[in-house]
Amino acid sequence: MIINLMKQNKVQFKRIYGASSTIANIVRFDSRYVTKDDVFVCIQGDNHDGHAFIEDSIAKGAAIIVGTDEDLLKSYYRQYEDRTFLVVEDARLAMAQMAVLLSDEAWKKLVTVAVTGTNGKTTVAAYVRSLLNQLKLQTTSIGTCGILTSKEKLDFFKSTPTTPESADLHTLFKQLESEGEKAVVMEATSIALDQKRTAAMTFDVAIHTNLSPEHLEFHQTMDNYRRAKLKLFKQAASAVVNIDDEGMANDILAMYQGKLLTYSLRKNSGADLIAGNLITDTEGIHFELYTAEKMYTIHAPIFGEYNVANLLSAVGTALHLGYDMDDITEALKTIESPEGRFELIDTYGNRKIILDYAHTPVALDQLLTAVNAIPHKRLIVMIMGIGIRDFGKMPKMAQTVEGRADEIIVSVDHPGFHDPKDIIQAVCKGFSEQVRNVSSAETREEAVRLALELSNEGDIVLLTSGQINGAQLVRGEAVPHSDHAIIHAFFESHNTEKIQSTVS
Repeated sequence: MIINLMKQNKVQFKRIYGASSTIANIVRFDSRYVTKDDVFVCIQGDNHDGHAFIEDSIAKGAAIIVGTDEDLLKSYYRQYEDRTFLVVEDARLAMAQMAVLLSDEAWKKLVTVAVTGTNGKTTVAAYVRSLLNQLKLQTTSIGTCGILTSKEKLDFFKSTPTTPESADLHTLFKQLESEGEKAVVMEATSIALDQKRTAAMTFDVAIHTNLSPEHLEFHQTMDNYRRAKLKLFKQAASAVVNIDDEGMANDILAMYQGKLLTYSLRKNSGADLIAGNLITDTEGIHFELYTAEKMYTIHAPIFGEYNVANLLSAVGTALHLGYDMDDITEALKTIESPEGRFELIDTYGNRKIILDYAHTPVALDQLLTAVNAIPHKRLIVMIMGIGIRDFGKMPKMAQTVEGRADEIIVSVDHPGFHDPKDIIQAVCKGFSEQVRNVSSAETREEAVRLALELSNEGDIVLLTSGQINGAQLVRGEAVPHSDHAIIHAFFESHNTEKIQSTVS
């Protein structure tokens, strides 16, 4: 049945061994989860080739096996003539196409929005979700913070930290559509775009935030990185573009043929949406929002100029979807930020603890500017080297924070198979010899505690970078981790100590 559907939809494949009328339930790429009558697609992972698991998938009941190694698939067909073997040129593309068909093209029944950029994807996705839900469009967000429907956080296993593999993505779309969701906003990473996880569909809106060096351990060059992100704009009906970005905005404007809205923080930029006269107070930011027709006075519970830019991209998205500007600006008063993105905790004495995912030099620079605008006595900043990312950016994190904090703690996120000491050393190479206010800790948990110990009333504690799905990735294992739990336990312990000291 699925093979006939592929033929009807002009999906390309090289050869079929077996019946073309085979019925299939769902697409799988991990043989551990295969059940009876599933499709198993042999994709090349970071450490394994799916072709090595054909036998396992057959034993578990796979009805169709898809791969690129024709000789191997042909040999398996001789042993299992009751199964269908499909030879394709591109396994990832075939997986996306088959996932679309087996989900009954659920994506077409949803409003779809995708966000790409080095920084800001998670925040923009949260703003779009919050805004559209306030405008009465039931919207789910998919990304680093998990899957949040219009009602709740969904317990859905994501195959990757940010953008799910296509097989999981379309299963999720079908589930969301059946549960009454009307729209989805998702983070589209450069790796996901390169690996065709979002192939075989067209987005209603594609959003561009910015481009700076990142994921070079995967893409190798900035040109490859840029090309991967540009793929999104070849599969979108409309686009929202940050024309202040020097990394990629002009490339999008030169190639994009659909409906376009631009945004900017520069008054003379000529953008469709411009924010000016920004003023920060303890409740957020006031600014003026200029369109071609009118100026709007906005107050939003967000911090940092960069988040005003992120907010403009959400406004542009709502405009593309046909919403009225007066309704949009009213909703901005109660816009919701994502967990761990300039997340302010002020319940532990007269100090402010800020959690923010900033994990690139550009993001850290913007964050430090925003934080230093808030009145405080001392600023304690924790920065990270990320073991599963590009080592080349680690010294730049140190260079970015030097001279802008009273205390600096250097630690490690997701060491992977690296020695934490090596990661810390890589970060610290970026400091000048004059620096004296730097401490280090080999785990994030130790670093959070150290930052809190160094703080006093009136200080700001800034904890940067962060968790992937509530865990630290250590030697192939996901070790549970929560900054919130560590912070709570720290102050609970200190309160107990004070009580005991008073009693004694």
